[in-house]
Amino acid sequence: MAHSFRDHKTTSFLGEGTELEGVLVVKGGIRIDGHVKGEIQSESVVYVGDNGVIEADITAEGLVSSGKVTGDVRAGQQVMVNLPGSIDGSVETRELILEKGVYFNGTCKILEPK
Repeated sequence: MAHSFRDHKTTSFLGEGTELEGVLVVKGGIRIDGHVKGEIQSESVVYVGDNGVIEADITAEGLVSSGKVTGDVRAGQQVMVNLPGSIDGSVETRELILEKGVYFNGTCKILEPK
């Protein structure tokens, strides 16, 4: 069954045209419509918009993306990738949801339920 992130609040935004290189650490959720290169850590959900470009390893409670993600993803609950999104890298999560037609190149490890 799909995990709902309705109770997770998005507290940070990186808008389109914004570029960040380094380690991004946020306590709450973050929406990224810009370009991040390096590493992303969130205790909540990372949302990547259609124009978001991520060249980073992501560690978070969840990932919901319709952008381009290149890097390893470790999500405590769920990874969801919607069109026109893509993911190139390893994924470790309890639940992986890929919309039909999404490009996925990598490996996936499904964790045991809590």
